[in-house]
Amino acid sequence: MEAWRNDLFDRFYRSWSGIDAAYDKIAAGCGVTSNIMNILTLLYKQRTPMTQNELSHELHLTKQTVTSVLDSLEKRGLVTRSIAEGDRRSRVVALTDEGRVSGRRIGRAMRSVELSAFAMLSDEEQQALVDSMEKLWHGLAQVLENE
Repeated sequence: MEAWRNDLFDRFYRSWSGIDAAYDKIAAGCGVTSNIMNILTLLYKQRTPMTQNELSHELHLTKQTVTSVLDSLEKRGLVTRSIAEGDRRSRVVALTDEGRVSGRRIGRAMRSVELSAFAMLSDEEQQALVDSMEKLWHGLAQVLENE
């Protein structure tokens, strides 16, 4: 592989790790893990209960990880789980009132940091960044699907 491409991938990996670390820092500032932050904010944003499978699919987390996080959130009184109508094997997750407050607070903290960081980019750069990320994501999915 050409040296410039190695440098490019090194920058890509550092950027990816840095972004991941930034979200971990946002979550820690809210007193939670990034998985808890992502589940609470997704449930808050959806405004309706979701199944554990939907959470797993939407956040690209394993079913075991989602179950573990939900166990913790349920113990804290932030979510409830119930059996889905028509599918006794499926569990529906809903925010409690306290969970909605936490989801809103954490989501606003996360969005504030994101907006501040995005403000450092022009509108065109923001659009190009998201377009490129989506293209890379779909490209990776396609390559992995063909394996």
